[in-house]
Amino acid sequence: IDIVFLLVIFFLIASHVARSESQEPVALPTATQKQDDVESLPDRLVVTITADHRLHVAGQVVKLKDIEAVLSRRGSSTQADQFEVRIRGDKRVPYRIVEPIMLSCARAGITRVGYAVLSE
Repeated sequence: IDIVFLLVIFFLIASHVARSESQEPVALPTATQKQDDVESLPDRLVVTITADHRLHVAGQVVKLKDIEAVLSRRGSSTQADQFEVRIRGDKRVPYRIVEPIMLSCARAGITRVGYAVLSE
């Protein structure tokens, strides 16, 4: 019973760490209509754009060319339909900063692009 209890605690902590993977604080935009995630894709790349226009992936500051390299590898794989790009952008970030990420997704053949927003 002790071992099972310890395993349950381990998996609870591991899932919490995976969900809150050192996300940078951003003021998400609000949306009047939003669609919740119905299905959970096994493979997702979360790109966070902070108010100072820096791109973050997994807690690391990255350049656009690094994101493009990941997207081109994922888009050329046979399971590209199981890959999603989630953009967490600060509401003060202009579209000209978000657009290159969206164009990189299109060039890589990735059709699942989502935006993190808050409900009004």
